[in-house]
Amino acid sequence: MHRTLGIDLGTTNSVAAWLHDGVPAVLPNRHGDQSTPSALGIDSRGALLVGREAVSWRPDGPSSVITEVKRLIGRRWDDELVQQALKARPSDAPPVRASTDGSVEIRLGEHYLSPVQVSAILLRRLKEDAENAAGVPFRRAVITVPAYFAEPQFHAVREAGRLAGFHVARIVPEPTAAAHAFGVRPGEDGTKEYATVLVFDLGGGTFDVSLLTIGPGYFTVDRLGGDNLLGGSDFDALLDDHLREQFDGRDHSGEGDASRIRAAAERAKVELSSRDVSEVTLAPLGRQGGSWSGAVRRTVFEKLLIEHLRRMRETVESVLKKGEALPEDVHRVLLVGGSTRIPAVRHDLVDLFGESTVSHTVDPMMAVAHGAAVEAGLLSTLDCPAETCTTEGIPVTADACPGCATPLLGTATVDCPGCHVPAPELTAACPVCATDLSGLRAAGLVSTTTECPDCGRDDNPASATVCRDCDAPLDAGGLKCTGCGMVNAAGLSACSLCGGDFGTTPAAQVTAQHIGLELDDGTVEVLFPGGMPYPTEWHRLDDLKVPGAGDGSVRFHVWEGPHPRSAQRNEFCGGFVHKRAHGLREDVPLDLLARLDADRTIVLKYRIGSGDWHQAQLRRSMVSTAVGRKAAELHARYIDFLHNWKQEVTPAEHGALTEVMRDLETLSKGEAVGRSLDGLLDSARDTLELCTRARSSTALATLAAQSGRKLLPPPLLEELREAAEAVMDARRAMDADAMRVATERAEDLWTGLDPTIRTSILTIRLAEQDAYPTTLRKEVLAARDALRDAVERSDQAAQDTQLVRLGRLAEQGRGQLAEVSTPFTAGSVLPSKR
Repeated sequence: MHRTLGIDLGTTNSVAAWLHDGVPAVLPNRHGDQSTPSALGIDSRGALLVGREAVSWRPDGPSSVITEVKRLIGRRWDDELVQQALKARPSDAPPVRASTDGSVEIRLGEHYLSPVQVSAILLRRLKEDAENAAGVPFRRAVITVPAYFAEPQFHAVREAGRLAGFHVARIVPEPTAAAHAFGVRPGEDGTKEYATVLVFDLGGGTFDVSLLTIGPGYFTVDRLGGDNLLGGSDFDALLDDHLREQFDGRDHSGEGDASRIRAAAERAKVELSSRDVSEVTLAPLGRQGGSWSGAVRRTVFEKLLIEHLRRMRETVESVLKKGEALPEDVHRVLLVGGSTRIPAVRHDLVDLFGESTVSHTVDPMMAVAHGAAVEAGLLSTLDCPAETCTTEGIPVTADACPGCATPLLGTATVDCPGCHVPAPELTAACPVCATDLSGLRAAGLVSTTTECPDCGRDDNPASATVCRDCDAPLDAGGLKCTGCGMVNAAGLSACSLCGGDFGTTPAAQVTAQHIGLELDDGTVEVLFPGGMPYPTEWHRLDDLKVPGAGDGSVRFHVWEGPHPRSAQRNEFCGGFVHKRAHGLREDVPLDLLARLDADRTIVLKYRIGSGDWHQAQLRRSMVSTAVGRKAAELHARYIDFLHNWKQEVTPAEHGALTEVMRDLETLSKGEAVGRSLDGLLDSARDTLELCTRARSSTALATLAAQSGRKLLPPPLLEELREAAEAVMDARRAMDADAMRVATERAEDLWTGLDPTIRTSILTIRLAEQDAYPTTLRKEVLAARDALRDAVERSDQAAQDTQLVRLGRLAEQGRGQLAEVSTPFTAGSVLPSKR
């Protein structure tokens, strides 16, 4: 059989657990600890530090230790929540920047990694430690996430698990996992046949409230509420600020001071859960290496928490109101997350629900991991992870999808020695840092054996389901019945021997917020309203159309959030661009089908007009709206330039500009390009500006050389001719450096001419190109002829008169230039209502 690891991937701490003999058990890490800090670091020699090692290194190298990455996973740089989270970080935390696809990157050592890659490194370590502790391989995982995570975060966590070498069998909301762990049974402790349960989950970085209904063989999530930026780390920040206020002007700007103060705040918070006063000593402190000692009282801490406590209570009351329940209707309140150990938090819940209702029976730090292990035991089927495969309900005993042969077991992985991101074994080069991985092989697992409880044979493989001698059932990966002691097969929610209830069953989940499609007016057509149970059947929309505009490409952008009137205020889930060979001349109907699977993954199918049905695979790496808008503006300017000067642009210029245009067009449609965005837009602007200046300087220098005969000295005319030719030579080769040098030389020569001569030359050329209205054009051409006659006669006074006349006509001509048409800018469109 294939064992599945249950993982609580936490903001501050992570825990791994499995079902052993039908009972959830935490697997200790290599240090013997039940939890592993969710921290990664690089020491002074470049070695990877994980968990406790990284936390211990933070005082010495705070800028090389990553913590709280869960707050950033699956989010975009321009997300308001991301910016709030970054502001709350210590000032000496590792650098963070916008990535090429508009998301977030964090520096680890010499490399910038995505939150997915950072989480994959942590998950890989949890996997290694769990396998060494259990003695069995874990190639599948159930990973938990906050209930208020949006679909992009679900997907990001699943991707991190895949990178770490797991087939992620299920992504489970943390409150649901916690309810599994508590095993709430109707009829126990005075609860009714169907119990109403509220899960209060306050972890290190997130806060969730879930209202559940649990009965015999029945488990449903009714309502969700929460805050993805509220948790223990925010309480640390409050104490951090409080400590700084106590320094009485003492210098605390020394290297590492910010991390030492934050660490002291974290320790004080933990100590104040069990004592009234926490003594704090900080040394060294400041650039001169001083010290500070003081005390923090619980009463002071609780005053600091007043606003956060109010927010939490409002969230609880909101969830109850949406669920049409009163506090007295709740039979049990389950406490989950280390921050629920804070006395003020518990007191507030007891005040609202009563002492007997608030449950303390399970360690809140271990509850979620225990529940993830229970969920693994409840799984009876798997879905194929291939995006194009629709096979569902695959038995958990299967190694691969029967429909498309996609493996249902995680791949063996190796750790990249350069950036430490896991990669599949036999990968030639690291996809992140290009380090050669061809010689690396996955480490072998130390195998252990299982003793048969019936005959005593002690060399059965740990993964065996029956004894080799007596065929007695061994650990079959399912739950143990508390009534008869039977260890059941995976996928059962009641005992196969006595029919006893396990106290939990696979839960019917609900969406946290609205999920919908962006329309061309900026609103959202809601596909799945908040609170909708999933997985869903196909939901059909027939009242959409595709506007007849642009090049025929249609953008499907999906958002999740509470703002149906403004898509941009919500969280971007993913996008897809349907490209057509020909544009649409008129509006056509759009038929759309949508569904949510068991992991809250969004699947779209659509048909434009009477065409074929297509399936949309949402791309997560879509560029931000701001970048897309800037790219669209630049793309339009490129089109205008090539249209207006198509006869003058050299083949080399045309090729270079067209290549940049392709990237700009891709970005303008919201899709990521195949190369870094770092400086791409600036480079595109510089290229267009250089080509524009080079064309202009060529034209002006040539014009001056031709029209300035007898008006300008012969040596200057020759310089102008040579400068124009030098620019053209560089343009023919599209040599940017040479173009820049030659262009600046031609521009200097042009601007150095007598202003009256420059104005006259330009005014005459505009008239010759029919750029002025007819009357003005005739006057300019008459002045031109008079000037030429004066030049032929060498009559300087007459020349001056005509130059002044041309200057006056140039002033009249300002604002009277004939309109120049510009081509229609092609672009993709969003769907709209019929």
